Amino acid sequence: MFDKWLALLLCLAAAVVGAATAAAAEPPLRVLDAWARATPPGAENGAVYLRIVNHGAGDRLVGARTSAARAAEIHTSATSGGLVEMRRVDELRIDAGATVELAPGGTHVMLVGLASRLDAGAHVDLTLLFANAGEVVVDVAVVDARGPPAAPHEHEHHAP
Repeated sequence: MFDKWLALLLCLAAAVVGAATAAAAEPPLRVLDAWARATPPGAENGAVYLRIVNHGAGDRLVGARTSAARAAEIHTSATSGGLVEMRRVDELRIDAGATVELAPGGTHVMLVGLASRLDAGAHVDLTLLFANAGEVVVDVAVVDARGPPAAPHEHEHHAP
């Protein structure tokens, strides 16, 4: 009888340790569905769109860098008086438990001074810099100028 209880306790302990390990392995930030529109010849700038899912404590996106452009900046767009105004922001708050969407017509990562044209089918490297989570390297798919495919390409990137 004692052997059965001991076996049951060992199974329960293994389950608890397994659940704790799985929870600890969950990255605090996940970056999903990163994409950029293809650019026409001569375009100097481009934009990257993506989703950030935060399973950890609040954080802030404080910067970005890429080899595809001279600079990568966080920008927001807002409509005022019928005009769309875009401006650079120093950081983007990512609250605990939040999902933040960087999408056309809103917040995005602006690629300033493109090194070359963004061609559909290509990929661009992008490193997102978070105040707490550190660097997250993202593979950005360049899609047709009309936008992303109907079913997003669930590419996932994690904070270390």
